[in-house]
Amino acid sequence: MLFIILSLLLFINPLLISSLNNGLALTPPMGWSTWNVFHCDYTEEDIMEMADMLVASGMLSAGYKYLNIDDCWEASYRDPVSGMLKYNETRFPHGMLALSDYIHSKGLLFGIYSSSGERTCQNYPGSWQHEFLDAALFSSWNVDFLKLDCCYQDNIKDRATAFISWSKALLIQNRSIVYSCDSDELILNENNLEFPFQWAPEYCNMARISWDIYDEWKSTLSIIDRAANIYYASQPGYWNDLDILTVGLGKQTIEEYTSQFSLWAIMSSPLIAGNDLRIMTKEIANILTNKEVIAINQDKLGRSGNMIRRALDGSYEVWAKPIYYENISQVYDINNISRFNPLPFHGVVLLNRLNITANITLEFNDLFDHHLSPHPPTPIWTVSIRDLWLHQDLGEFVENWKAINVPAHGVRMITVSLLNATNFHH
Repeated sequence: MLFIILSLLLFINPLLISSLNNGLALTPPMGWSTWNVFHCDYTEEDIMEMADMLVASGMLSAGYKYLNIDDCWEASYRDPVSGMLKYNETRFPHGMLALSDYIHSKGLLFGIYSSSGERTCQNYPGSWQHEFLDAALFSSWNVDFLKLDCCYQDNIKDRATAFISWSKALLIQNRSIVYSCDSDELILNENNLEFPFQWAPEYCNMARISWDIYDEWKSTLSIIDRAANIYYASQPGYWNDLDILTVGLGKQTIEEYTSQFSLWAIMSSPLIAGNDLRIMTKEIANILTNKEVIAINQDKLGRSGNMIRRALDGSYEVWAKPIYYENISQVYDINNISRFNPLPFHGVVLLNRLNITANITLEFNDLFDHHLSPHPPTPIWTVSIRDLWLHQDLGEFVENWKAINVPAHGVRMITVSLLNATNFHH
């Protein structure tokens, strides 16, 4: 019964939840962030080199358009007269506007960082009670993306208030700025603000739903466990943020990185890479630029995937996301889903959580039959399947499909297209 309920919940109408209405992030934002590679040790030359590499590596053409500077760009103190934030003139001798112009000249968009508290996480000046002043400053630098952290904000309620104040400050600027709420410091057991997906959609374009990610397999599993069953908050304009990708940082296997990327894609998380593009291997580039997988993440239907089946022993999971398809021969009312009117196209990830290879079976009934009390005869589903990592059409299948020898910590990622159903009775 549990898997039937999970399967049904996948099709809750996301339009019942409002999202930030600024016309941005209609699909999950894609880009690259400085933090994993540089931490606090970078200059404008480093950022310009990364801008060049985003273009040369094919990342931009694959959809990664935001180049985001994280913490440590700031000077140690605000201007004592104007109260304005200042950039570190040693690291950025030509200024932020000049750097912004260079990034834009490459066809990229410029992202910047601040904190809602009095200091940033690395102890530079934060934006507490300077939200409107700082928003105007970022707009004058032609910023396109803001990541707002919430360090050095001791009052829990003030943290949420600051996120809302920043949302209002950005909306009145004459520039469109994607608003990323890095709300992981709110995820505490001691308060009722620990579920950003319950309040953030109205104010943010994306919000963190778990703690900081690490380049370890157990960190990926911890985040997806927290992401299960909160998919309903994601929709055009707002996306649950599973954190910066660790793909390519070097401490996990290729299978584990492939799994992480597949899961972030199926759950419609923003895809913000954090690897060193200057030393990126072909294997890592093939993961990050897989256009078939990215297409699932960027699908125009604007739904998020969810876990629809988990083995009783926790050995495997099946995640699914309804997707749009250009050439459907029948008109489907996506806001009136039932057992007799299923969405016909899905992206699916079959995840092996074991330390050994495993076979995983996808039952098509899990995807297409969403009646809590089905009455026989059950429809027999016929589908076509395509493997998104092998880039191969696998053929037509009836009732189920078995993925053979899924590697340890690995996935099979496929698209499933409904061809027909027999024994179909109301």
